[in-house]
Amino acid sequence: MSQMSTGFSRHEKRAQPPPSVAPLAVRPSEAALMLSMGIARMYKLLRTGALVSYRDGRSRRVLVSSIHEYVARHVAADTAWRQIHPRPQERRRRAVKA
Repeated sequence: MSQMSTGFSRHEKRAQPPPSVAPLAVRPSEAALMLSMGIARMYKLLRTGALVSYRDGRSRRVLVSSIHEYVARHVAADTAWRQIHPRPQERRRRAVKA
């Protein structure tokens, strides 16, 4: 009867987190997806301390706040670099006369 009320199966209901609850920590694979990078690079960032994580039993969790800080640091560094090295003006191509 509960499947008829929402249209989702039991497994689909379990897989969807409540919309008002944002996770505080995610698995490294989820963090890699959030940052659009591979899992090897994610573990390198964890090893170097660029991202904060902790162990919960046998599993590792990456703090979402550290992901946000990581992105903010990279955006700030990129902005500072662009101020020092502005993009050259694009060259206009001359129209080819036929």
